[in-house]
Amino acid sequence: MLYARVPRIGEVKTRLTPPLSRRQALRLHRALLEDSARMVRVAARRAGALPWIAFSAPWEPRAGRSSGFLRGALRGFERLPQRRGDLGARMLRTCRELLGRGAPAVVLVGSDSPTLPRRRLIEAFRSLRRGADLVLGPAEDGGYYLIGVTAARPALFHRVRWGGSEVFSVTLRRARRLELRVALLPPWHDCDRPADLPRLRRALRRDPGRAPRTARLLEELERTVRLQPT
Repeated sequence: MLYARVPRIGEVKTRLTPPLSRRQALRLHRALLEDSARMVRVAARRAGALPWIAFSAPWEPRAGRSSGFLRGALRGFERLPQRRGDLGARMLRTCRELLGRGAPAVVLVGSDSPTLPRRRLIEAFRSLRRGADLVLGPAEDGGYYLIGVTAARPALFHRVRWGGSEVFSVTLRRARRLELRVALLPPWHDCDRPADLPRLRRALRRDPGRAPRTARLLEELERTVRLQPT
């Protein structure tokens, strides 16, 4: 399940404005989403899983130049809109709904890490199939970029300070208190703050094929925007 905000100007990548304008932040969000969707689709196929996407509200990309690439990137995805509540409540409901439909496990990943190696998602499914109750991919900012579960456990999602620096550690402590079998993936990073932009740009200079839409956009933005924070 790919979790993403609906791409609307002024509502996405707000922590990147400045240095980006609201329009540039929207374009970056679209590029990250497109590359993340392709990564998830390929990883799901190799893992024997089904690709889903959950937008923050019911939404479909319209035909046209600005949405054409996104429509293609989302081809083959099942849709399940996020519900109301904070991030934890929404993720818990998503897990409950998919598990209730018969899925043996659910893996949730955000759309802010387009360079995440596909093997991380594949390994998450392998760990769940080998008997793990919970898989976590810790993010460098203290959160997590991936969570995989075989059961919807409210204690993992309720009363968490989402966006804070202790999301991963709190979740891990609660999992151990529940005596869950936990599998941990290597840490990774996302693109959510100004300092993340130059790092992502350097990575995609070396290997633009990992996130081609994002790589092209950052190359374009670099001509007019100071990506390196002062």
